[in-house]
Amino acid sequence: MKKVKIGVISFEHMHALSYTQGLINTPNVELVGIADDNEFRGSEMSARFNTRYYKDYKELLKTDVQGVIICTCNKLHAKVAVDAANAGKHILVEKPFATNFEDANLMLEAAEKNNVKIMTAFPMRFNEGIIKAKEAVDNGDIGDILSITGINHGKIPSGWFLSKELAGGGAIMDHTVHIADLMRWFTGSKYSSVYCQGGELIHNKGIDDCGIVTVEFENGVFGTIDCSWGHHKNYTIWPEVYMEIVGTKGVIEVEGFRQNMRVFDASNNTIEDVIWGSDGDEGLVKEFIRVVETGDEPAVTGLDGARAMEVAVAAYKSKESNSKVTVNHI
Repeated sequence: MKKVKIGVISFEHMHALSYTQGLINTPNVELVGIADDNEFRGSEMSARFNTRYYKDYKELLKTDVQGVIICTCNKLHAKVAVDAANAGKHILVEKPFATNFEDANLMLEAAEKNNVKIMTAFPMRFNEGIIKAKEAVDNGDIGDILSITGINHGKIPSGWFLSKELAGGGAIMDHTVHIADLMRWFTGSKYSSVYCQGGELIHNKGIDDCGIVTVEFENGVFGTIDCSWGHHKNYTIWPEVYMEIVGTKGVIEVEGFRQNMRVFDASNNTIEDVIWGSDGDEGLVKEFIRVVETGDEPAVTGLDGARAMEVAVAAYKSKESNSKVTVNHI
């Protein structure tokens, strides 16, 4: 069996761990190497996954690797993705796709120019609960969608996530995009306007840690996104993705991480909800492998990532002006 050759660029983002494990778990994949400018982290991960370490990602791009997964800090997504596209490699880039319009356009244009596919890491598109809800909506089970309430909570991350320069923003940038993508997927409509209230209200880390984003779509649907880093450090689970979809004939409630078991650990006096069901990462990685192997259009494109970014950018503009703003589109 001819193997698909994939590389991973940076473990700056913690999601690189599960994505790389997904590659290892797939029989027809060869993990060509891991590139990371942090030598200790890169060497550790390369040893863990039994692959070659590259300090400079450009050296990895010189190999016969067919596709790369980019998990750098948000600021570097554009530079690395453009270099990968120019090297003729297919790309899966961690969310948010980009943090501004200029970077997003550069990434999309480079992929198109070099005839490579660029995909956004939105694993919730591959979560079984979310998929079943989308099927129910498409089947007309709740009629026409009127509104969607979305929640993406989590614990506050550390390191570069708390740097506006490196991350592009705080919780509003980090957590708006997941729900924004799902809402656009469910409604099949572009966003028209955004109103956002948020700020540094919980953790005192010098960056926005909570927000409520009210959105309107071109087809008349409206919704809200609670994108807060609202889970305290002892909360039983890190992620929370919830949507209530109200239609003309019914309502669907879906929880993305409902399949979990509660573990009481007496050795360190902790209680933790451990996810055992579908988290979407495996499906995301399998889809990227399929895209690299076939050259087909991905189920979640770079443009999908850019559309979600448009909402986050508009949310910050609204928060700063304390007014409803029109969503600009690429």
